[in-house]
Amino acid sequence: MLSETLHWLDVRKDLWYVDANLGGGGHSRAILERGGLVLAIDRDRSAVDRFLEESGGAFAGRFKVIHGNNADIAEHVQRARVSVSGILFDLGWSTIQGEEAERGLSFSEEGPLDMRLDPTSGETAGELLERASEEELADILSEGDEPLAFPVARALVQARKSGRLPKTTVELAGFVSGVYYRKGFRRSRRHPATRVFMALRIRVNREYENLEHSLAGSRQVLEERGGRLLVLSFHSGEDRIVKRTFRKWVADDAAGLLFRKSLQPGEEEILKNPRARSARMRGVSFAGG
Repeated sequence: MLSETLHWLDVRKDLWYVDANLGGGGHSRAILERGGLVLAIDRDRSAVDRFLEESGGAFAGRFKVIHGNNADIAEHVQRARVSVSGILFDLGWSTIQGEEAERGLSFSEEGPLDMRLDPTSGETAGELLERASEEELADILSEGDEPLAFPVARALVQARKSGRLPKTTVELAGFVSGVYYRKGFRRSRRHPATRVFMALRIRVNREYENLEHSLAGSRQVLEERGGRLLVLSFHSGEDRIVKRTFRKWVADDAAGLLFRKSLQPGEEEILKNPRARSARMRGVSFAGG
């Protein structure tokens, strides 16, 4: 949804925009190529280094990047000393991150159960599975919309007690598939482990909590001067938080909706990138002053 993003962000020459999830750098590059100035943020140090290396200084003076958590967006903007006209959150992890087996974000290849977007801090998914109670695991999986949250959680705790807890991404995917098989679920286009992996990643990276702080910080940045805030989410839990927050802001007369319903990718884009099928875009504008 790149064209829609640039349109609704209202990118203009020599104005500053925050790309709050640098990732592969696609949004930052597109804004820069349109003449905008970019302050990018990412928890993943390798994403920051990769973009700087690939750009080769082509955007010197027009691009600033911060290795940090976008939950602290207000502080990052203040330290960067820029006047921001728009903020973009793309809450999906990048294809590059998914292809790095050592991150454990995907079960297409064998890798450790890490799942941290910032591999230098925090608890890994494997460590979470080693310590969490059955109730906590069920809650985590339920937040990720996993239909078999309780059976999967129970099976994981039983496996831990008997020393058979999965240690790798492929092992965990196979383990979850086994639970589905025993429960009589038929195969579908979505792999049975998809929601389990998503739920664990969300909890490991505190994504819901971070999103709440990120939205509040974005309002702080934009409310006085004015500007636009766009959020691309890829999970119903994220979208619920964004929708609820935006509705409250509108009710408080703090902001106005850019469009009434969420925007979704078209069929052509989904064919090119199947991962895009779950994308939802929401946006608000602040009048400022």
